Parts: sequence; C-alpha cells; structure tokens
Amino acid sequence: MSDNIKKPTVMALGYFDSVHEGHKKVIKTAKEFADKNGYTLTVFTFKGNLKGLLNGDGEKSVYLPKEREKFLIDLGADEIYFAPVDFNFLSTAKLAFLNKLNKKYNIKCYVSGADYRFGKFGKGDITDLKRYAENNNQEQIVVDTFTLDGQKVSTTAIKKFLVSGDIKKANLFLGRNYSVTGKVFKDREVGSTIGFPTANIKLESDKFCIKDGVYAGITEIDGKVYKAIINYGARPTFNLKDKLIEAHIDGFEGNLYGREITLEFTSRIRDVKKFNGEEDLKAQLEKDLKGLKDGIYD
Repeated sequence: MSDNIKKPTVMALGYFDSVHEGHKKVIKTAKEFADKNGYTLTVFTFKGNLKGLLNGDGEKSVYLPKEREKFLIDLGADEIYFAPVDFNFLSTAKLAFLNKLNKKYNIKCYVSGADYRFGKFGKGDITDLKRYAENNNQEQIVVDTFTLDGQKVSTTAIKKFLVSGDIKKANLFLGRNYSVTGKVFKDREVGSTIGFPTANIKLESDKFCIKDGVYAGITEIDGKVYKAIINYGARPTFNLKDKLIEAHIDGFEGNLYGREITLEFTSRIRDVKKFNGEEDLKAQLEKDLKGLKDGIYD
C-alpha cells in the first residue's frame, strides 16, 4: 500500500466545478480538521465534464480539471482524487461508492456541503453518509450553504453572471478573478500593425466562457503582473466569425508564442463593435488603453 492509503485522511466531497466561495468553505473546514488531528486532506472531484455528460446538453465547466487542481492545491489539498466521468463509475451505487473510497483511503472524517449527493442517480445524501460514518467509526462535518448578498453561492449563479457579462459579481462569488488559461498562438498579427500587439488564445471545448465583449484584466508573466485589455468574441471589423481571446498586455515586450499564460478578467469595458476600418479600431483601443492606465476600470 502507498503512504497515502496508510495515512489517516479527511475526505472533502464535492464536484467543486468552479471552486467558488462555498466550495472553499468546505475545503477550508476539512483542512482545519485535518491539521488539528494530524491527518492529510484528500479532495474528491471529477476529472471531466460531469454536468455535460449527465445533462447531455454540452454544458461546459467554469474551470477545467487542470485549473481546479491548482486552486485545490492552493487551498491545502494534499491529494486530489479525480474520479473518471464515465457511465461505469457513475453507475456505482451509493454504498458501493463509499466502500470504494474506503478501500483506497484510510478515511477518518467526511466533509461536504449540506446538499451533497453521491452514488448512482445521486441517491445518496448526507443522511446516508452520516449513517455510514457512524457504522464505520468515522466522523462527518456538514458545511452550511454559503450565501452572498442574500443569494446562494453556486456555479449556476456564476454562469448566469458570466453570460450577462457581470464579471464583478461572478468574481465576488468565485472569490477570485474569473480566468482563462491557454497557449498563445500566432494569428494574423493585425494588432501589431496598428500598435496593439495581442496574445491570442483559443478556448478548450469544455470551457465555459464569458459574454462576448472587451474587458479589463491582468496577467502574470515571469513573476510580473501586467494590466491587459482582453477581447473575447468574433472580430466583425475584419468579418471574422470564429471566436477567440485576444489580449493586449500593457507594458509587455517580448514573444509569448507557444507559452501558456493565464488571463484574469476584472471588469467589463464595452461590447464588441464593428469599426469602419483599422484607424477607427485603433482610436477606440487607445481610449480603452487610456481608461486602463487611468484605473477607471478598477
């Protein structure tokens, strides 16, 4: 057996699809209990797009597994159990699911939200978990629903904010800036010809993105944080319908092609517009950049 199996652990249970403020409360509660008792912290989540599979409608994730992994580790997870998103695993009955976890880990305590469901068809709930824990000499901690501005913090609510372009409210519920991570690729380089070079990123197919528009944001490159103007959507001025992210990084000079960067969205500037040519576009970008430098979008 590996060290992780031998070590007593606290198991934080959830999907944690956006690692929002409510999710963070669950993880932090589990971390505090683990530290107090000298246990490790294991976070259970899913590797793929769980809701997209279950709903069958192509629903996308606010954060991809690689993004969630970073957030969860930053919150103190010693290990993350990424369960597969397939019908074989999802067909596991509720007690069989818990038995599977206990075969893999030496679980001393379960921590979850009050609405946590598990097992085939989500038939298991916190009452079933409590009974199982008591029968196995384990503890259970249930974390109350987390609210902000009188509203339950949920991924569903965050997606509504992103769809409407309300990035500030989305960031409030997330407890961090909504972000996109990807490799910079070489495009048409039109931005460079008008004095606004951009770092271009394509979204992965499962990534839930924000409403089309122009946003203020930040990015960290080689340890330095830069402000950025970020455009997401089509490029109607050039009659290009494919959507991508273009970021003009203020003050950065260098080549980012092939490098992975993370762009954080902090506020919305305006809608995407069709301009009468490159000169009109340049004039608008100069206005956007001045606002960015002056801090009016902060």
